[in-house]
Parts: sequence; C-alpha cells; structure tokens
Amino acid sequence: MLLSKKLEEKITLIVESLGYFVYDIEYGSTRIAIYIDKEGGVSISDCENVSKNISVLLDVEDPFSSPYTLEVSSPGINRKLKRREHFEKAVGKRCVVKTHNSIDDLKVFRGNLLDVNSNSVKINTEKGLVEIDFKNIKTAKVDEDVGGKKKI
Repeated sequence: MLLSKKLEEKITLIVESLGYFVYDIEYGSTRIAIYIDKEGGVSISDCENVSKNISVLLDVEDPFSSPYTLEVSSPGINRKLKRREHFEKAVGKRCVVKTHNSIDDLKVFRGNLLDVNSNSVKINTEKGLVEIDFKNIKTAKVDEDVGGKKKI
C-alpha cells in the first residue's frame, strides 16, 4: 500500500503547522508510523497532539481499506538514516551502516560519520576510513551509547 504524494504532503503540512517536522513516514497495509522531531526533541504530549490532528485527516482521506494503526513518535536517539539530510545531521556521531555489496569483504561498518557528499558517506571505522556510495547502503542508523551500556 502506498500513500499518495498528496496525502504525505498534507501530513507534512499539519505536522509543520504544529511546530514540528516530519523525520520519516513508514506505512504498510494496516499501519502508518509518522516520526516527528523538533529542536530539543519531542515529548509524549507532542506525539499525542500530532496524532489527534493526523487522525482527523486520515478519517477524512480514508487511505486504508481495512482498520489500521496510527503511530506518532520520535525517531529516537538511535534513529534510522534514510535520506541525505538524515546523514548530514548525524555527522560526528557513531553510526552503523549495512551495505548491499561487500567493501573489503565487509558489509557492516561501525564508526564515526565524518562526511556526507552528493554520492556517498565517509565513516571512520576501527580499520580506517571507508567511503560508501548511497546506492550501496542497505540500512543505516545512529549507534549512540544509551544509558552507559556498551553496544556490541
């Protein structure tokens, strides 16, 4: 199931009118998840406010043929990196990038995101600097230390 571009634009307009920005929208046949953010982060009440407003839109537009679940949340500290602007905001942070194709016999890279250009990202890993083309990125996310627990 694909949301129409027009519906995504309406969702974005509502979110922005409330003082937030849309970080990402994910959807399937029975679920729509809207990740919102703002300077300083979002609270549960922020998510509730956006959810109430988006619910009204979805009731009118009725994009699903069966019952669905609406989720509104923060992208979190270990947020997924999908678009170039996501990577740009994560420069300097520890990240994990998984690739479609191997680079030097590896498909998983952990390290500090150093740079983002129009075609690739550069990550400083334990084995040195790695440049990964956007087309080769399967998944990526910020990999921050949460609560003092060492990530493996």
